Amino acid sequence: NYSLTALYGVPTRNASTKFPKFQSHINVIKHEELLKRITKATKYMVIDPAGSKPWFMCWIAVDPSDTWYVYREWPDVSHGDWAMERGGKWVPGEACKQKLGYGVKDYVELIKTLEEDEEIFERLIDPRMGAAKYSSGQGGQSDYISDLNREELLVIPAPGIEEEPGIQAIQDKLSYNMNKLIDGNNRPHFYISDRCENIILALQEYDGSSREHPLKDPIDVLRYAAVHRLDYIDESFLVSVKNRKGGY
Repeated sequence: NYSLTALYGVPTRNASTKFPKFQSHINVIKHEELLKRITKATKYMVIDPAGSKPWFMCWIAVDPSDTWYVYREWPDVSHGDWAMERGGKWVPGEACKQKLGYGVKDYVELIKTLEEDEEIFERLIDPRMGAAKYSSGQGGQSDYISDLNREELLVIPAPGIEEEPGIQAIQDKLSYNMNKLIDGNNRPHFYISDRCENIILALQEYDGSSREHPLKDPIDVLRYAAVHRLDYIDESFLVSVKNRKGGY
């Protein structure tokens, strides 16, 4: 896992990982240091809703150089690992198997608590699950997008494209010439807080072998963001649109 790799150099990476250029000693940053880098950045949130299991969510800041900083995930490892290796296979972990019984209002309150006074420019959601109809009582139907918007958490569906273009878009953010020294021009444009251990593990180990792979959810939130394209928005413009996009 991440701690073994970062602390002791123990190689745990699957040889067929989708993200061979992801390196913990390069892409993972101490949380306090990362926060210093995003004082001037545009913040986004991505939601991967689910039925019986908890929703997986992440928050990404984009700076003027078009560099991503993943600064929060939920659930984080304080709820347990999202996935774990057992008998040579990845299986759902404690966080993935929690039976929270949360409804839309519970998630909205959770998000407000986590964000406190942050300005979130835009929120994305899985286009398929976000629009999937379910019974809303009294014989009616609703969907997550409508219910979240009704609770004044404005979300938009991410582009509904296949997995591989999204994987490629993440790889593009991670890409740099590994045969040259890292500098201002030759470097990845993707960094992540050391507190986001479930996403870190997924970047290290996800091989895309199955749609049921338990590490797919943390990758999906990054994929939705990558295909949508997150941009840095100048603060003067952000002030004029903050009540239109992504605010409460």
